[in-house]
Amino acid sequence: MNPIQPREDDELIGAILGAADEASRCIQGRSIDEVLATPDARETLRRCATDLGTAAREVSEMMRNWASHIPWESMTAIGEDAPAADDGAVRALWGFMHQQLHQVRGDLEEMWRPAHLRREVDPDETYALDKNAYDFYRPVGRNLLQRTEEFHGWVEARRRTETWQYSRVLEASPGSIARITNDVGRRTQGINFNSQDYLSFNAHPAIREAAARALHDYGPHSAGSPMVLGNTRISDALEAELGDLLKMEHLTLFPTGWGAGFGSMVGLVRQEDHVVIDRLAHACLQQGARAATRNVIRYEHLNLESVRQHLKDIRARDSRNGILVVTDGLFSVDADWPDLVMLQDICRQHDATLLVDVAHDLGAMGPGGTGVIGMQELLGKVDLVMGAFSKTFASNGGFLASRSAAVKQYVKMFGGSHMFSNALSPVQSAVVLEATRILRSPEGEVLRGRLFKAIHALRDELSRRGLTCMGSPSPIVPLLIGNEKLARIANRRLFDRGVLAFMVEFPVTPTGSSRFRLQVQAAHEPQDALEAARIIDESIAEARAYLSSAFGSGLA
Repeated sequence: MNPIQPREDDELIGAILGAADEASRCIQGRSIDEVLATPDARETLRRCATDLGTAAREVSEMMRNWASHIPWESMTAIGEDAPAADDGAVRALWGFMHQQLHQVRGDLEEMWRPAHLRREVDPDETYALDKNAYDFYRPVGRNLLQRTEEFHGWVEARRRTETWQYSRVLEASPGSIARITNDVGRRTQGINFNSQDYLSFNAHPAIREAAARALHDYGPHSAGSPMVLGNTRISDALEAELGDLLKMEHLTLFPTGWGAGFGSMVGLVRQEDHVVIDRLAHACLQQGARAATRNVIRYEHLNLESVRQHLKDIRARDSRNGILVVTDGLFSVDADWPDLVMLQDICRQHDATLLVDVAHDLGAMGPGGTGVIGMQELLGKVDLVMGAFSKTFASNGGFLASRSAAVKQYVKMFGGSHMFSNALSPVQSAVVLEATRILRSPEGEVLRGRLFKAIHALRDELSRRGLTCMGSPSPIVPLLIGNEKLARIANRRLFDRGVLAFMVEFPVTPTGSSRFRLQVQAAHEPQDALEAARIIDESIAEARAYLSSAFGSGLA
């Protein structure tokens, strides 16, 4: 004969709740005297008291010590050694039901069956949150079209649960406040840290006037490749103005920033050459490097001693071919920058060429808007400088700057994205030209002062609330979140609560290191930053509580 096995704690708690539920149905608003006067009800409560008290007495010491806030002794006393004819057990249960059960029911239910198990799980939300883009990065199968379907299904699940941060559209000009619609058609208006317009040039009257004048004089269209008839007097003036800003007289314009990075790489690097590139450099440079040569080394972020060793190793086995070392000026997901003085020196020691991408810092930082290169007193001293107009200059397009007429001519012919794309339109060229003139003027200093006042207010308030701002003060304020589930839910709440921020995850960042990339504008007031920081902090806390409740995720 098998001995009777002791009941587990969760079974005992279930028995307590079951007895309480039956007693509650039995009472149904009747007074204790009415219950005692009704034999069936009195017997039911007596049995419930016995069941409840017995189960409470069997609960383990470990559970009692862990859940010391539960009134175990009160429940144990119910029905304990009560004679069958005595109504004491019924009265004890009655008192417990009316005085204590309401307070402890929630705690008992949470122990018996946690909320995330009681909740009916949305399969779309589970699928949307559990997967990462990395899971779909290398699809298999011989059919190139069909193997995109699984990724599409995941994107659709994220869209349905409004955790897809892409493809939102603007409803009006993006200032410090913006009105947007997400890709399932829901609108919001909020404090805008999602736009790349660091000096708020998009609304500047002189820049809009320059665009209107170019539209009137030339029309909206560029008439062809810059190598054919796409250039205008405006683009010639732009090359001269930018060259003077960077102290590098030979500028090559590209129709996009991406085209500038990719075209510079494939224009200059041959298959036998080598590229040594910071692992966090922009994707246009990474993909350009892979397209140009198989000899690509990605070095640890900002690690110049690693660069030095790689160059030494390459030169030990290859003294004939070129080496291009590539870095960003300001890194757009970490908000930090390299020691360019040392990096340029290392390159020259090993007969390598340095290319610096200044897309995010030129115009918005440094003396006279000269960016990180100006901050490190390297104007005119770096081998190659490339950049984009989409961050500070209120337009599209990009450039490569050098001190060599030969380099300019070669990249124009062999860079691909210069030769075989239509040129910047006259309107785009005019906007960038006017923006360059303003950022070099006293007004530019005033705008950068406003910009950094808002930057410091935002970083200080986020840090004061215990959140982690990465990098150094710059127009980009990366707020580290880490877990993608937490970031996606927090982002959904930010949309509802009126803060527009770009949530960044793989492939922009490594998996498990998601963040919000907050992009500050000169038009932001410090009060905007304080309010946004409060909402962001609360949204992250709400997202953490939601995940804990819905999925049992312990995201500290």
